[in-house]
Amino acid sequence: MRSAIAQFVKNFLFPGPSKLNHLRYETAVEGLVLAHELILQLATQIEAHAAGAPYPHMRRILQTIASQKYEGARKLRTLIEKLGERPRLATGESKTGINHWERLNLDLQDQIAVDDLLFTLELRAGETPDVAKVIEELRSTQKSHRRILSDLIAIADPQATQT
Repeated sequence: MRSAIAQFVKNFLFPGPSKLNHLRYETAVEGLVLAHELILQLATQIEAHAAGAPYPHMRRILQTIASQKYEGARKLRTLIEKLGERPRLATGESKTGINHWERLNLDLQDQIAVDDLLFTLELRAGETPDVAKVIEELRSTQKSHRRILSDLIAIADPQATQT
């Protein structure tokens, strides 16, 4: 188990390139569609992980994060539709881990990927103030989620067999 903790610390402090290719979109609207899909998928995943959280306070925190992500996805959906596009629904199943600690780590890694995408989108959206404002608000909320997930990982027991 010690190597799992060491690997997590290494990945947290020195994350490798994201497994998601954020450059697979050409226009800002395509980037927004991708962000909507990823945030919606992460909200669903965190909601599923909240259901399996071993402690009520962790369950409530994860449910709050999921609901804030759903709200952010709703705002993105409205913006995407205003720009004349249709958002995609999140596909795929939620990632599962062997215990609560591992699920939180999966959530954090996905959160980091979302943060990276939103940062790139914000840089590209500088010419469109309405889009930039929505992305900036979304990034602010997402940044707090990253911090909260990191805090939850710090207090979770990586050796526990909790499900």
